[in-house]
Amino acid sequence: MRLVRIAALSALIVAVVLGGSAVLIAVNQSRIVGYVLASVRNRTGVDIIPRASSVHLGTHLVVVLDQPQVIANGHEVVKLKSLRALVSYHSIFVSTGLPLYRLTATNPEITLPVASSAAAAVPMPRPGAQTISALQDVLHALARIARRVDTIDATLRYADGAELADHVGIVAYRTRREPFLWRLGFSGSVLGSPVSGARISGEISLGIGKNSRPGEFAHGELWSWDVPLEGIEAEGFALAGAIQGSLKFSLHDDGSMSGETDVGAQKVLLKSQRLAAPVDLGDYSLHAGFDITGGKYAITQIVLRHVNMAVLSGDTELRKPQSGQAELGIHVGGFHFDAAAAKQRLLAVRRLPADLVDMLNRLRPGKVTVGAATLSAALDEIRTAPLDAIRKNLVVTGTIEDVGFTIPTDTKLPPVENLSAQLGYSKGLLTISQGTAKFGNSAIHDLAANVNLGNGIEGADYKASVNVDADLAELYPAIAKSLELYQLKERDRLKRLGGRVDMVATASGKLSATTLVAPEDYQVRADAIGAVLTIRGSPGPLKVSRGTVTIDPGSIKFDHLMLAATGGDATLDGGVNFAKQGIAVHDLTLGLHDFPSEAWLALLVDPSDFRVSGPIGGKVVVNRDPSNPGAMIPEGKLTLAKGDVKFNFLRSPIVVQGATLTMRRKQILLSMPGSKLEDQAIDFRISVPDYTHPSIRIDATVQKLDLEVLTFVRMPWSPATPPLHFPVPCSGHIEARAGNLAAFQMTDLKTDFTRDPAGDWHVYDMSATAYRGRVKLDLTGRAPDNWIHMRGSAIDMDPAPLFMLGGKNTQSPLLGHLFLGIDLWANTDTNFFETLAGDMSVTVRDGTLNKFTLLSRLLSFIDIKNWLSAQIPDPRVNGVPFKTIITDFKGASGLFYTNNFVLRGPVMDITANGSVQFGTSALDMQVGMFPFDTVDWVLNHIPLIGERIGAGTGKLVAAYFHVSGPVSDPSITPKPITSVTEFVKKTLGMPINLIRPNTIK
Repeated sequence: MRLVRIAALSALIVAVVLGGSAVLIAVNQSRIVGYVLASVRNRTGVDIIPRASSVHLGTHLVVVLDQPQVIANGHEVVKLKSLRALVSYHSIFVSTGLPLYRLTATNPEITLPVASSAAAAVPMPRPGAQTISALQDVLHALARIARRVDTIDATLRYADGAELADHVGIVAYRTRREPFLWRLGFSGSVLGSPVSGARISGEISLGIGKNSRPGEFAHGELWSWDVPLEGIEAEGFALAGAIQGSLKFSLHDDGSMSGETDVGAQKVLLKSQRLAAPVDLGDYSLHAGFDITGGKYAITQIVLRHVNMAVLSGDTELRKPQSGQAELGIHVGGFHFDAAAAKQRLLAVRRLPADLVDMLNRLRPGKVTVGAATLSAALDEIRTAPLDAIRKNLVVTGTIEDVGFTIPTDTKLPPVENLSAQLGYSKGLLTISQGTAKFGNSAIHDLAANVNLGNGIEGADYKASVNVDADLAELYPAIAKSLELYQLKERDRLKRLGGRVDMVATASGKLSATTLVAPEDYQVRADAIGAVLTIRGSPGPLKVSRGTVTIDPGSIKFDHLMLAATGGDATLDGGVNFAKQGIAVHDLTLGLHDFPSEAWLALLVDPSDFRVSGPIGGKVVVNRDPSNPGAMIPEGKLTLAKGDVKFNFLRSPIVVQGATLTMRRKQILLSMPGSKLEDQAIDFRISVPDYTHPSIRIDATVQKLDLEVLTFVRMPWSPATPPLHFPVPCSGHIEARAGNLAAFQMTDLKTDFTRDPAGDWHVYDMSATAYRGRVKLDLTGRAPDNWIHMRGSAIDMDPAPLFMLGGKNTQSPLLGHLFLGIDLWANTDTNFFETLAGDMSVTVRDGTLNKFTLLSRLLSFIDIKNWLSAQIPDPRVNGVPFKTIITDFKGASGLFYTNNFVLRGPVMDITANGSVQFGTSALDMQVGMFPFDTVDWVLNHIPLIGERIGAGTGKLVAAYFHVSGPVSDPSITPKPITSVTEFVKKTLGMPINLIRPNTIK
C-alpha cells in the first residue's frame, strides 16, 4: 500500500506540473513562438515572419506558422503555405528550443540567387577536401536547427522568376543512434530547358554512420526518366529521343567521387535540314563508370550497345577541368564500318562541301575495318568547332580492301581498282601502307602514302611512293602535265616517251579534290631499255638500247645509257640537275662523234651566256663545282673544226677555223688562233686556272679593235648597257695595232683589265698614241651605281679633236699643244657632266684661242686699236694667240672652280677666276683683259703704287668683266675700276705674283 500511495502521489505531482505547464504554454503562445524564431535567427541569420501562428500540445510542442516569409540578407528566399515545427519540451527549458525535433515545409516556393540566363555560369563545386569541409559545416548547421526536415510539393525558381522544377519532395533526417549520419531522399520534375519534363529522384546518405565505409563521406543513387534527348548538335545535325538512367556514386573524404551509370535511349533520330527525312538510329544503351577528382573527370568502362549488340567500347577523361585549359581525352575500341552505307548516307546530306562530294563520287568503297581510336583536345575547341577538333586530334587505325577511285579525267589515266592497304589517322595525318592495286594495264604494289588533313582536303600536304610495272605511253600524259604544272624550266625539252618500263615513283605536294595539281617534288626511276625519248631541239629522237633514267623536278640522271640520234652517236652517263641559278651535273660523261654543237650544248649551258656552232667531237666528263652551285668542272677535250664561238661579253661571235677546248685538272683552256672578230684578225685565248676558285684570263691580239665590241665598254656619256651576267672574276691583256673608242682614235693600244663578279672593273696600264700625243689612262668602274674614277695624263696632244668628240662643235675653240692631268669621278648612269667631281690641271702651249661667242663679246667691250701693229693680227678676226695657258680646276657635282687661270700672249694677257658648270655649260667668272704694254708698265712701276697714281697714268688701258650664263650665250658685265690700286689688287694681283712672286701681298 505504501508503494501505491507513493506512486499515486508522484502521478499527482506530475499531473499538476504538466497541467501547470500546459496552462503556462497556453497563456504564453506568442512568447514561445517568438522565442523559437529568435533562436533560429540567432543561429542562422534567417528571419521567419509568419502571417499567423499557433501552438499545440502533444508528445511534442507543435508550432504552426501560416504563410511565413523567410528572409535572408534582406531578400525573401522562400515562400511557404505553412511551416510546422515540432519542439521538444525538454529543449524549451534547458536550451533555446533548438534543435527542432521536426521541421515540415508545405508548398515552399524557393528562389535561387541566380537568373536563368546565368545558370550555366555558376561554377560546379570543386572536388577536394574543402568541399567535404563545406558539406560538414552545412550538416552541422542543419543539426543545430532540426533533427528532421521535410519539404512537401516544393517549387524551385530562378531569381528572374523562371521555373526550374516543381513537385519537389525532400526528406532529410538523422537518428539518435547515428547522430552524424544524415539520410536524404528527394524527387521532382524538371521544368527548365533543355530537359524540360524530365523526372528525377534519389537517395543519399551523408556523414559518418555505423556502417560507413572507410574514407567514404557520402553515397547514394539517382534515377532519371522521361529525359528528352536535346541539345546534342554539331554542324546542323541534332539527335532526338528519350533517355532514362540511373547513377550510383560514392563521395570520399578527399572530395573525390566514383561510381557507375546506366543510360538507355529509345527511338533515337538524327535530324537536320540537310537531310531529306530524319534517320531512325534505333535503341541504344550505355554503361559507364566514373571517377572525379580535382585534377580530372574520368569516365571508364564505356560500352555502347545497339539493341543487344556492342557497338563501341572505350573510356574518356577531362583533364584540368577547373582551369581555363581543360582537355578532353576519349578512347574508343575497334569496330567494323559499312563504307558503302556511310557513303550513301553522306551523299544524302544536303550542302556538303563540293570537294567532299566530288571525292565521294569518285570513291568506290570496299570493306573497311576501324581499329582503336583516341581523341584528345581542348574542351573549348570541341565545344566551338567539334568537327575541326576531331580532324586535328583524332588518332585511329584501320584497313581497307577492294577500294577503288577514279582519277580526274584531264590526267588521261585509268581508274585505280582493287586497292587494299593498311590505314592510320593521327591528328590530321592520314597514312597508307602495304598498298596494292591495278592501274589500267599496269600493276601497283608497295604503295605507301601520308596526307596531312589537319586543315581539310583542299591544299593538304601529301607524300607517296609506289612501284609500278607500266607502259610509258600511259604515263607520259601525267609526266608531261606534272612538268607543266611544276613550271620546270627545261620541261619543254621532253617531247615524247615510249616503251614499257619498270618504275619506282615517289611524290609529295598538295591535294586538290577538283583539279590536278602537280606534285611539288617527285622522283621516277625507270629501266629505260627499249625506251625512246624525243627531246625538243635535238637533231632527232634518242633510242635507248640499255640503261636507266631517274627523273625528278630538279634533275635527270642517266645510268649507262647507250643512245643513237640523228647526226651522231653518243654514250651518256651521269646526271643533270636543273635549278634557277643554272644547270649542275654529276659525272656526266659524254662521248660525242660529229654532234651538232649548238643543239646539244644548249641543253647544258644557257646560249645567252655561251654559244658554239659547228660539229663537235671528243669526250668529256662534267661534274658540278661543289664550292659554287650552278658551276661545272669538266675533264676532257673537245674539238671544233669550223664554226663560231659567241661569248656574252662580246658584241659579235668569233669565227674560228680550228678551236680546241681542253679541260684538265680543274683547268680549262680555249684556244682560237687565226680567228676573226668583226672581220679583223685575232688570236684569242681564254684560260681558267682553277675551277674551284673560278676566274677567267683573256689574252687577245687584234689587228684593229673597236673597244665597244666589249659589251661593257662605252663612252661615259652614252646610254647605259644592260648588266652583264658574268659570275666569275675576269682579267686579261689586250693589244691592238689600231683601235678606237667611239670617235676617239688610237694606235699602239695596250691595256690590262680586271672585272669582279659584282661588276666592278678596272682598266689599268692603258697606253696609246692619240692625236699626236701620248695618252696614259687608269679607269675604275663601280658596278652598283656605275660611278667611274678616271686618272690619267696626256702629253703634247692636239686638243682640237677632243672638243669635237661630243659632236656638238664644228670648230674647236682651242688650238695648241695640250698637257693634261686628271683625277675625276662621275656617274655614267645618270648624267656624266652633272656628277663630275675631282681636279684637273691644264697647260696649253703655243696656240690660239679661236674666235667664239665669249671671246667675241669680251673683245667688243674694249678699244684695242692701239694694241695692234703690223706684226700682230687682229684678235677679233683671227683669235687670241698665246704662249701658254695654265690653270687648275677643282669641283664637284659638275661645278668646277679656278682661281689661277692665266693666258699669256703677244696681244694681251687674260686672267680669270670663278666657276664653270659642266652639266649646263654655264660660267660665273671674273675676267681681266689687258694689253701687253699695260702689264709691262705695271711691273716696272710697282714701287710707285699709291693712292694718287691713277691720276698720273693715262697710259693704262685694261678691262675687268663679270661673265655669267651659258658658254654659248654668256652675259658680260663691265666692272668699273675706282683706282689703280684696286685694279692691281683685284685683277692683276694673281698673275703678277705668278710672274714675280711676292710682288703683291
